[in-house]
Amino acid sequence: MIHDVLIVGAGPAGSACGRFLARGGAHVAIVDRAEFPRVKLCGGWISAPIWDALALAPREYPGRLWEWNACHVSYRGEQRTVRCHGWFIRRFELDDFLLRRSGADLHLGVAVHDIARDGDGLWSAAGLRARHLVGAGGTNCPVARLVAPPRPSGPVGVQEHEFQADRAAIARTRAGRDGEPELLLHDDLRGYSWNVPKTEWLNVGSGTVEPHEVRAAWQKARAHFSAAGHVPAESAPELAAMKGHAYYLFDPTHLEGAVRPGPTNEKGAVLLCGDSLGLAQPLTAEGILPAVISGRLAAEAILAGAPESYPTRLAAHPVLQDYRRVFRLREAAAALGGRPSDGDGNGQTGGRSGSSLGRRAVASGFAWMFSGARLPAPRLVDAGLAMAERWANNRRP
Repeated sequence: MIHDVLIVGAGPAGSACGRFLARGGAHVAIVDRAEFPRVKLCGGWISAPIWDALALAPREYPGRLWEWNACHVSYRGEQRTVRCHGWFIRRFELDDFLLRRSGADLHLGVAVHDIARDGDGLWSAAGLRARHLVGAGGTNCPVARLVAPPRPSGPVGVQEHEFQADRAAIARTRAGRDGEPELLLHDDLRGYSWNVPKTEWLNVGSGTVEPHEVRAAWQKARAHFSAAGHVPAESAPELAAMKGHAYYLFDPTHLEGAVRPGPTNEKGAVLLCGDSLGLAQPLTAEGILPAVISGRLAAEAILAGAPESYPTRLAAHPVLQDYRRVFRLREAAAALGGRPSDGDGNGQTGGRSGSSLGRRAVASGFAWMFSGARLPAPRLVDAGLAMAERWANNRRP
């Protein structure tokens, strides 16, 4: 049997791609080395645009959904509650739901070791053959290794854990209401930590632009959350059982590796989605939304008989356009005197924000960005960025 598309990776990117391909009449196979449902390291927050991307209303999602309207932010010793909006889910539930509704042929518990294209232009992997190949298996996706997309900067590092605890103890110690995130912005703005209560579950962790800094960052965050009394004392063993991983933030250069066209529009194209390509939000590192968007856009490009149009579709999407603006803003801030995130220019930037007003602006702006809200007045933002970039270029020797 020959499938129209073989998708490697059954997370949100692969499931979204499979869903829209199947709805368009394509014969699709999804392969993943894991059995589902499976545990996935992820904070599990989603923002408003994802419902349109999934063509799904929140009320139609059968899993547990924690809607929140306030974010509790700590920065340089000051705590603020910022009004903003989003949802949290458990990846254990969300990924399984999206996968089962995809309409694709599922091949779970199957590892992909070798990928080859035969003389007919068909791709073969895990005993399956298909006209097109989609990589949606995350940072270490075998399809991404095959394509080797450009990586101008290194990955960010994460230490996190989601575990079950007594719901009464969580309710007694959380910073706000159930589902409201507590964020600790690191003093140098090179990362942040989080503590998210989900009824009888806690999700805690730290992310840093330099992977080697994440362990120390988590130790400071753990001390902060414990001293504030915002984690149950009996959860101490779980707080010591953190797990690490790394992935890439959005960089416009990544889009250059989004597709490798085949010999014809009907056969041979390779497309990368989600973390396989490196699309996480440049400041907050939200990854589920760009995973779903990219999976859908990849499907639409294939169904249109124009897989080579996939990078253009990505670049034109409003959410990815905002990501490009945030990326430019981060780079401009570094060039104008903010502390660069690392030697490659990857990650977050910022000055010392010495005034209370400055700290308030940083905390409120980050919470607003964390909610996934769109950037206001994009044309004005573009004009301001252009001026800042020209000024930065004129300062260079």
